[in-house]
Amino acid sequence: MIKILILIGIFCTYIYHCSFYRDAVNEVSLHPLTDVYTQQLQALNLTVRSPIRVNKQLIHGRFLHITDIHPDLYYKEGSNVDQLCHKGEGTSGKYGDAILGCDSPIILMAETIKWIERNLKDKIDFIIWTGDNVRHDNDRNFPRTELNIFDMNQNVSDIMYEAFKNPDTSNPRNLLVDLIPSLGNNDVYPHNLFAPGPTLQTREMYKIWSPFIPQNQLHIFNRGAYFFREIIPNQLAILSINTLYLFQSNPLVDNCDRKKDPGYKLFEWLGVVLKEMRARNMKVWLSGHVPPNEKNYDISCLRKYIIWTYEFRDVIIGGLYGHMNIDHFIPLDAKAAYKSLKDSRKDKKGKAKGLDFESFELDDDYDDIDFEDIEIPDFEIDIESNQFDDESEDDEVTLKQQEPMKILGGTPRNKVGYLESLREEYYASIKKRSKSGVNGERYSIAHVTASVIPTFNPGLRVWEYNTTGLDTLLSTSSNYESWDSFFEGVDKYMEYLDSVDDNDNPYTAFDYFTFKKDKTIPSKKPANIPLGPAYTDQTFSPTRYTQYYADLSAINKGDKPFNYEYEYSTDDKHYKMQSLLVNDWLKLGRKLGKPVKDKQKGTKVDKKLETLWGKYLKHSFIDSDYENLGYG
Repeated sequence: MIKILILIGIFCTYIYHCSFYRDAVNEVSLHPLTDVYTQQLQALNLTVRSPIRVNKQLIHGRFLHITDIHPDLYYKEGSNVDQLCHKGEGTSGKYGDAILGCDSPIILMAETIKWIERNLKDKIDFIIWTGDNVRHDNDRNFPRTELNIFDMNQNVSDIMYEAFKNPDTSNPRNLLVDLIPSLGNNDVYPHNLFAPGPTLQTREMYKIWSPFIPQNQLHIFNRGAYFFREIIPNQLAILSINTLYLFQSNPLVDNCDRKKDPGYKLFEWLGVVLKEMRARNMKVWLSGHVPPNEKNYDISCLRKYIIWTYEFRDVIIGGLYGHMNIDHFIPLDAKAAYKSLKDSRKDKKGKAKGLDFESFELDDDYDDIDFEDIEIPDFEIDIESNQFDDESEDDEVTLKQQEPMKILGGTPRNKVGYLESLREEYYASIKKRSKSGVNGERYSIAHVTASVIPTFNPGLRVWEYNTTGLDTLLSTSSNYESWDSFFEGVDKYMEYLDSVDDNDNPYTAFDYFTFKKDKTIPSKKPANIPLGPAYTDQTFSPTRYTQYYADLSAINKGDKPFNYEYEYSTDDKHYKMQSLLVNDWLKLGRKLGKPVKDKQKGTKVDKKLETLWGKYLKHSFIDSDYENLGYG
């Protein structure tokens, strides 16, 4: 008891769970639908169902993902696209042109947000908004300044706030639709470069986003521009991750294994918050700008990201990202991450660095970790017992650093090549059910959505999730104490870690002397905790999404008014996905990759699956026909 009292406030919630129950009474009921509202849902190709009313809040079971707006104050209609639509005589359209390489006209941003406000505002619970609210720095005649960047971030934030604010309250954080922003690599000066906080940039971005970030997380946000946002009290939350600390194109950070690096500290914070959410039996979406893959993340950061999603597969629903402008999904293999982790500990002779698994002793505050946690788990599964057996020799997995994709101004190049690489290296290598798990638990999924910027056509995505049982959870559960005390404890804990992180060890976190101090490696998920909404059908499981796009060619010609129209849904005749659990994504990935394996084997390729791949390419490039224009 004395030890607990001493550690509360410093180690609160990391070593000990320090939330206290208090009774809560929620008034929960189904909200009736009107005929007009039903017709609106049908016109948007959204599932018709009654929202759940909790006190004064309506929960619809839907949310919007919007990303990469890239508004450009210098965009000129009728200018030269070779001069990035800033000057000269040319053909640039009023709302922008798909594929030609210019940023977004201000009117495209304005009309997009108006469309969301008119059509979706009363049908969604929250908005995931994953960054890049500033034009690219690709025109030497119009260089960006730090003040320009702050101003445009402020302008976009103000527009979003005005669209979704609650006029019936004086509390600026009490929005009608919660907005959860993330920092993009072009939202900073210079682009891609973001130093560990506190800095001028973290302080200014907190001011700009103050309506969207809980006040109790001021210090956390100033440390690194990441934060937690509770959406449904004690049930659902979003973790907005600053992916610039994981991004290998950011020269101001090194890796995620050095204790002084901000990526390491980000994972320290992530671990604290995820453990608290597990203790409260909450679920979470991860969101950020840059998606996790070998081209984007430093390898040390990528493997840690994958391992956290694997070990907290009872809590994490999935990851939502932007940046790449291409609509696609990325399966992340936990075995490959663990193998990479194991290999990182080896010296040149292939021996583990100083780790004696037979006799090594743990610190007292790490008595819940078994060093076998960092061995590669046996991932081949026996369907009857759902246990992992010894891995067969033909199941090779790799996770290696690749060069980052070159982000160039102008017409997008080699994007079909990127997807073909994704097909060959990811989709075609997805393991069969006996090796991926009955529920696909070997994998997690990162979702990359279409952007507003007309790299291709502008796109938006509305996700739907399972609300069955939510009324019971809200009616019968008790709330925890305020998050204020929790995050006050987190602040103190992170300050404590800073005070003891005085050994700037040049080796990785898996060196003999530093591993036991590495709090960025999660221990195994307890066997008695069931899988979460990403893997089995339950409350908050994603069920489907609908993708919308703006047909810029027709809109600029005047053939259509400005509008986002239906592009596809995951349960349409092409994809036929009954739900959006991890197994559903793995099944789709295997279909997309099977023709590659058939060609390698010299067997006949299934024409239906090649047709499906063609449809997938069409949707990846947001109906812009990019895949047929020869840009590679």
